[in-house]
Amino acid sequence: MPPRPDRPRTVFHIAAAEDWRRARESGAYAGSARCRRDGFIHMSTAAQLAGTLARFFAGRDDIVLLAADAESLAAGLRWEDVPGAGTFPHYYGTFEVTRLRDLGPVTLDPDGRHVLPDTVHERGTPA
Repeated sequence: MPPRPDRPRTVFHIAAAEDWRRARESGAYAGSARCRRDGFIHMSTAAQLAGTLARFFAGRDDIVLLAADAESLAAGLRWEDVPGAGTFPHYYGTFEVTRLRDLGPVTLDPDGRHVLPDTVHERGTPA
């Protein structure tokens, strides 16, 4: 199925650095404990990253930003309405780590706000 023009080409996942390290060693990434409990890997668009970071990762500096090409995820990627939050991409399945691009660590500025890796342009697309 061709991509919808109203959907971004790149989707993002925020992972605990330790989870991502283990995934790289094993070759597969099944998401966080919350993702496994919910039955899908939580993802965000570039426009949703700041809200996702603030809501679920406040104060954490042990996280990395991963990116995937939405079209390459095929049927495993579903766009689902989250009440009160909008439509989010959810990936049903396990990623081979080669399908995810590690964009680097998400750090905290002196005021405790998340700072995206330099590899993410202002538009939210990977460099």
